[in-house]
Amino acid sequence: MSKDQSYGLAIFLISIIVAIIYLIAFFGEAVGLSPYWHDLAVGIPVLLFVMLVLVISGWIGWTMLTTPPPAPLEPEPTRETTSEEPSSSSGSSGT
Repeated sequence: MSKDQSYGLAIFLISIIVAIIYLIAFFGEAVGLSPYWHDLAVGIPVLLFVMLVLVISGWIGWTMLTTPPPAPLEPEPTRETTSEEPSSSSGSSGT
């Protein structure tokens, strides 16, 4: 078994064990556990999800704050370039 396969087996087994423990805690009242375990089984994943959303939104905000604005695609015209070029749309259509 390669190193990657052994890591995969470890991750798989840990996830199965955590899933079983979570299901027992979630349905703990049915098997005789105190309601405290049910509250933890519901509260911890909700807390983790909310924290994940807040961390991602904070990371997006920090990235937007610290990233410099992009360079303009074309340079803005200055007075010198606009006064040298003839204006073809002066309003007279020759009629």
